[in-house]
Amino acid sequence: MPEVTVSSKGQIVLPRKIREALGINEGERLRVSLVDGRIIIVPTHSPSKNEWRNWRGMLKGTRALQQHVAEHAEEARK
Repeated sequence: MPEVTVSSKGQIVLPRKIREALGINEGERLRVSLVDGRIIIVPTHSPSKNEWRNWRGMLKGTRALQQHVAEHAEEARK
């Protein structure tokens, strides 16, 4: 079991293997709680600031944006 050191500011570094196994990336938020004398750290998996990059270009060559705008315009007319 890996060990970590608490810095003078109360910070710890999660070992790389644990971060990779849980898909935790820089800037992501974690929920921390104390349960029966144990520290529990759970990833919240809220969208990270760079998550949109995974979807960038997915609709390239389609008319998805134009169709979306047209649908909203139709809804607004009703």
